[in-house]
Amino acid sequence: MAGTESRCAKDSQTDPPISRFELKKTAVILWLLLVNACLYGQTNITLIDAKGGTTVVGALSFDHEEYLSLADLMGPWSGQAAWSDIEGRVEVKLPGHTLRLSAENTFFLMDGKSYNLYHPVRLYDSGLWVPLEMFTRFLIPIWGKGVGWDPQGRKLSLGMLDPREVSIPQARPRLPQKARVIEKVVIDAGHGGKDPGAVGPSRLLEKDVNLDIAFRLKTILEDKYGVKVVMTRDEDVFIPLGDRTAIANREAADIFISIHCNAAPKKKRNRSTTRGVETYFLSLAKTDDARATAAMENSAIQFEQPDKKNANFDDIQLILWDVMQNEFLKESSDLAEWIQEALSAGLAVPNRGVNQAGFYVLNGAYMPSVLVETSFISHPEEERLLKKTTFRQSVAEGIAQGLREFAKRYKCKFGRIEPREQ
Repeated sequence: MAGTESRCAKDSQTDPPISRFELKKTAVILWLLLVNACLYGQTNITLIDAKGGTTVVGALSFDHEEYLSLADLMGPWSGQAAWSDIEGRVEVKLPGHTLRLSAENTFFLMDGKSYNLYHPVRLYDSGLWVPLEMFTRFLIPIWGKGVGWDPQGRKLSLGMLDPREVSIPQARPRLPQKARVIEKVVIDAGHGGKDPGAVGPSRLLEKDVNLDIAFRLKTILEDKYGVKVVMTRDEDVFIPLGDRTAIANREAADIFISIHCNAAPKKKRNRSTTRGVETYFLSLAKTDDARATAAMENSAIQFEQPDKKNANFDDIQLILWDVMQNEFLKESSDLAEWIQEALSAGLAVPNRGVNQAGFYVLNGAYMPSVLVETSFISHPEEERLLKKTTFRQSVAEGIAQGLREFAKRYKCKFGRIEPREQ
């Protein structure tokens, strides 16, 4: 026993201390759970199909708005949902209509037209939930007899029947089969317009390099793989940081990639030797270098809010971002790994690996998202490389290859490339 006690004591002495980040993160998560417990409530709504069949389902109440599970709606609605396992986006095909919804987004597409809800679609309990408002404000007025809502009887008709004329029992439809697909990628060329980004020793501007690489990546994804690409900017214009992920959410993109050039701080002792390629995903920074890189990229907020020129995003804010992104954290980390692996194999620059930090531009992206630091524009040799079209093309090809590997590992259809063809 003495030996056992001694060994246990020794083991306990070598346990790593809990970091202040983890303590704060735990406190924030507990607070969020408490808030959730206060906000969520459950009531029942009766769904009516085209034949008069009824199904009683639970409705969530969030921010004083009732929500219905999309999975519960599919059976009575005679709908088919094409889900993306790697983010909260779904295309719903109904008799005569199509909906496209994205998690935590107030915008949705109905028959190709965009509409804006007061309350966002929610990702909860591994499924999408839609606000009742979508029916009362949009579907019922636009579709007419196709749907109907009886607030007194709490009955929602998803067929051609008057909900007031139908009565009740109970059953819940099975969750629809999820189809995996990466069909739309949003490419974000960092900086632009009045925000030049980092500037090289010979005055090469980061914003110009980023845009050129973004165009090259767009061409590869569209021509080689048949992936739809949306650019946050396609010219030298300033786009606020928050608007970049908002574009990705509005487009219901499957992947968000932000392209940048790195730069060592001017006061850094080894500025002239700091070089290499690295890929980031959104989470708490673990190293001083990662924090410095995020601070440099986040400094672009000064062009939106001059009073925040030297703003540092506090731990609590970063933890909240981390919790929000948690649904896609594993996918974002994997995507960063495979992009970094492809880039390091194709570029003659040091491999700085995958890192994590609190990048403002990745905050709020409800899909796997990464930020690629292609090379150090502050390093004379790497600045010379960044001037070359061959190097920029290699960067674009590496990112595209990493994306394809990600699709292969997750067994996703990648544009027109089926999983079995990967």
